[in-house]
Amino acid sequence: MQSMTLTLGSPAKTAVNQEAERHWRGGVAHALAGRWKDAEKAHSRATKIAPGEALYWINLGQARRKLGDLDGASTAVEGALHASPGDPLATQLRVAIRMERHRYEDAVDDARRVAERPGADHTAWYEYGQALQHAGRNLEAITALLRSASIKPDYFPAYAIMCNAFDRLGMNVEGLQCIRTALAFQPGWGSGQVGAIYHSLQACDWSQLASDLAALDETMAKPDPQAYIPFMFLSAGVDAAVQRRIFTEFASNNFGKIEAMPPVLPAARPAGHRLKIAYFSNDFHNHATSMLIARVFELHDRDRFETRLYSYGRDDGSALRRRIEASGDAFIDVSELSDGEVAQRIRDDRIDVLIDLKGFTLNARTSVLAMRPAPIQVAYLGFPATMGAPFIDYAIVDPIVLPPEMAEEFTERLAWMPDSYQANDRLRPVADMPSRADVGLPESGFVFCSFNQTYKLRPDIFDVWCRLLASTPGSVLWQLAMNEPSKINLRREAAARGIDPDRLIFAPPVQPQHNLARIGLADLFLDTLPINAHTTASDALWAGVPLVTCTGNAFVGRVAASLLHAVGLPELVTDSMADYEALAGAIANDPTRHAALKAHLRTARETAPLFDSLRTTRSLEDLYLRMASRWRAGLPPDHLHAQRPCDAATPCGDASA
Repeated sequence: MQSMTLTLGSPAKTAVNQEAERHWRGGVAHALAGRWKDAEKAHSRATKIAPGEALYWINLGQARRKLGDLDGASTAVEGALHASPGDPLATQLRVAIRMERHRYEDAVDDARRVAERPGADHTAWYEYGQALQHAGRNLEAITALLRSASIKPDYFPAYAIMCNAFDRLGMNVEGLQCIRTALAFQPGWGSGQVGAIYHSLQACDWSQLASDLAALDETMAKPDPQAYIPFMFLSAGVDAAVQRRIFTEFASNNFGKIEAMPPVLPAARPAGHRLKIAYFSNDFHNHATSMLIARVFELHDRDRFETRLYSYGRDDGSALRRRIEASGDAFIDVSELSDGEVAQRIRDDRIDVLIDLKGFTLNARTSVLAMRPAPIQVAYLGFPATMGAPFIDYAIVDPIVLPPEMAEEFTERLAWMPDSYQANDRLRPVADMPSRADVGLPESGFVFCSFNQTYKLRPDIFDVWCRLLASTPGSVLWQLAMNEPSKINLRREAAARGIDPDRLIFAPPVQPQHNLARIGLADLFLDTLPINAHTTASDALWAGVPLVTCTGNAFVGRVAASLLHAVGLPELVTDSMADYEALAGAIANDPTRHAALKAHLRTARETAPLFDSLRTTRSLEDLYLRMASRWRAGLPPDHLHAQRPCDAATPCGDASA
C-alpha cells in the first residue's frame, strides 16, 4: 500500500478555529520533518479544539499510524468519518491501517469506495487491486489493476502486482507478459528481470532464457544496488557469493531503516527455567515446511523447553494444522496484528530463541524480525540461502549444504547439524498405493521421475533426461504438471530432441498423502540443478525411490546431496553433469543394482538419520541451548560446529518417533 500524502491546504476559515488550525499546521510541519510524536501531540490538540474538522482527525490518524499505534489510528479515522461520512481520505487511511494489520478482506470494500469515487486516479485502482490480491481474490484484482493501467498505461507497479495475481491463478504466460510489459517501461528493473526468468522457467519456455540471464548479469554488474525478489533470484543459478551480496543489499534496502526494540540483556537462568523457543511462520498448514517439521514440534523436550508457535498464515482446516496447533505449549495466531504488534507480543512473551521458518519466501513478515523482538534469532528450513540481514544471528545448516570452507558465503553465524539439516516427519500419512494404470503410467518399462516444480528445470538438464530416455528402451519420464504451457512446451522440446512426446507422462498436483503413495511407483528420481529437489527429494527417498543428484554451487543446489548422505547413499551424489548422466543410465540399465538401492532405502526408513525425527529434534535442541549459553555468557554469536547429543549410550530415536 502506498504511503498517504499529508494534506497541506487550510481546512479552517473561521476565527473560532484559528487556534486549531495553528496546531494542525504545526503538526504538518513536524510530520514533514519526521517528528511523529510531536505531530501526534499537535494534531491531537487540534481535534480537541475542533472535533468537527475531519482533516484534523485524518492527520492525527496518520501520525499515530506512523508511531505504530494502529488502535489509536483507527479511533482517529472513526472521528474523521463521524465528522465527514464517506470522506475519501479517511476511508483511504482506514484501508492502509487494515492492510498493515493484514485484514485484507476488511480493506477491500473501503478500497473499492475510494476507487469508484468520481475522478479517482490510477493509484486508487492500484490500491484496490492490491487489497484484492492480498485477499486472494485474484481475478477481481486483475480487473482493478487493468483499470489502473487503462488510466495510466505506463504505470509499471500495476503490471508487477498483476503478475502476482496471474501467478496465483497458475497463468504463467499472462504473468510473464505483465513482467515484460513492466520491463519495457522500466528497463533494468531487477525484480522484473528475475521474475521474467522465473516465470519463463515455470512455463518451460526457454526461448529467451539466455538473453534474460545475460540482461540480469549486465544489471548486476552495475554499481547501483538493485532490488531483486530473493526467492525468484535463486532460479538465476548464481553462486553463493553473489547470493550473499544481492541478499545483503535486499535486507539493507528493505529493512535497514526499521528501528529495533531495546536489546534484551543477558540474565542468569533461574532454577527450573525452561528455554523459551518460538517458531515463526506463515505456513502452519498443508505446506512443505510444515510437512517436514511437524514431528519436531511434538517431540521437543517439555522439561527443558517451552515451545511457542506464532502463526500469521491461514487456517486450512487440515489435520496437519490441527496437529501443529496442539504440538507446543502455545499456538498464537498473530495474522491480524501489525508487524509492530507481533514483535511486541513476542517480546512480552520473553522468548529466548526465535526461529524463523520463512526467510525471504512468499508472505514472509521479515519486518518483525528486523525489530529484534528476541535476543537470539535463527533462520531455519524455509529459505535455502543467506538472508544477509544483521538481525538474523544464526542459520541452521549441515556440513554438506554448507561446508565450513563456504561459511563466508553467509552473513549469519552457522549452526551445523550433525546429519542433514532437514527435519522429517515419520508420522506423515500415506494413502494406499495406486496402480500404474491409475496414474497413467505404462504397465512395464523403467520410470524416470522428477516431481520438482518446473521452474527448477533447464534445457541442459532436459537434454540429459532425453538422452537417458533414448538409451533406456521402453522408459518414460514422469513429471509434475504445474501448468498447461509447461506440458505443451516440454512435449515440443522432447520432439526436438528426437523423443516421442508420448513418453512424457504428467502427474497432476494431489494431496501430500496421495503424492507419497504414487511416487513409489517410480524407479529413479532425477534431480535438477542449479536448484535441487528439497521436500520432494525426501518424499522420494521415504517412498523407496533412489535419487541421483549433481552437487551445485550454493545451498539451494546441495540439498539432495545432504539427504543422500543422511540415508547412507553418498554414491548417488555426483560432481558433474556427465557423471550424473552416466550414473543414472547405469542404474536404469542394471536391474540388480537398482534392486539393491531400493532394498537399502526400505531399511533406511527405520534406521537412517534423515528419518529419525527424535534424533533431529535433539540435535536442534542442542544447538538452541548452545546459542543461549553464549548469549547468557555475554558472548556474541559464533559458529557452532556439529556435535552429537545422541550416541550409543543415549540413543535418540526409534521407529515410533
